[in-house]
Amino acid sequence: IGGLFDITDSKQEVAFRYAVERVNQNRKILPNSILSAQIEKIPPQDSFHASKQVCHLLRTGVAALFGPQSGTTSSHVQSICDAMEIPHIETRWDYRLKNDAYSVNLYPHPKTISKAYVDLIESFGWMSYTILYEDNQGLMRLQELLKSPINSDVKISVRQLPINDDYRALLKEVKKTGEVHIILDCSFEKIQTILKQALQIGMMTPYHNYLITSFDLHMVNLEEFKYGGTNLTAYRLLDPNRIEIRKVVEDWIFGEMRYGRVSDVTSMGIKTETALMYDAVHLFAQALQDLDRSRSIDTKSISCNGVETWQHGSSLVNYMKLV
Repeated sequence: IGGLFDITDSKQEVAFRYAVERVNQNRKILPNSILSAQIEKIPPQDSFHASKQVCHLLRTGVAALFGPQSGTTSSHVQSICDAMEIPHIETRWDYRLKNDAYSVNLYPHPKTISKAYVDLIESFGWMSYTILYEDNQGLMRLQELLKSPINSDVKISVRQLPINDDYRALLKEVKKTGEVHIILDCSFEKIQTILKQALQIGMMTPYHNYLITSFDLHMVNLEEFKYGGTNLTAYRLLDPNRIEIRKVVEDWIFGEMRYGRVSDVTSMGIKTETALMYDAVHLFAQALQDLDRSRSIDTKSISCNGVETWQHGSSLVNYMKLV
């Protein structure tokens, strides 16, 4: 199986590599086969280089391609996989409402996530709130919330975060309105800074409520915000305290030590997309085993310039969607 990873994203690669190792160690899954991880590193947003690497992997004979995380490069990879009938497995947020025959994305569908926020706001009974968003992707994530029928009697304010790291002026403007219900949509790296500045200007009181849209809030140090009584709410797909996750992280750390590398990953420091990559490999392996019961499966070299496709691709994707 092939893995395409941005050169700046080493943890995605580590998750992929050790998921393959774990599958190979578990003889209950694919007892008569060994998965081989073929990894290629590509620059983010470099679609031409990504296309070349995909064609190289297809020539080696792969049963599926995983990644990359960049939306620009991933769409090119998807096009090639569709043409060659190779399963393409993703673990990233994708706003496009697509139904590609050879694509499987483990990340929750944007519309599903947005509706979950609607349900949460309804349960809170908020009659007004302010949305603070970082970029246009944030507005796409919250589109169901913005057009929901519940909003007919709800006062909504939408403000974009400044591109620098000083959010105090914007937060002071929000404070002047008297709004205490905040929806914050930004990268997890910015959450602590924004909350710290909110604390400095008196917006982290027992009366304030924050709905944070990031699935990676577990990676943010919230220690200094514990004692103000502010309600911080977020959804998560990953429980970093689960024993299984801690065991996986230990395997990663010791595995890296075997190769003379030092890993700084912890169970609290795993991004949701990284955990989904680990799950994606196991999902693929289970589907491959189920398909293998009904027919003999072999990979073959495929040329991007040829007309020959992989005959098992469609069936394998269907089995993945059934698992």
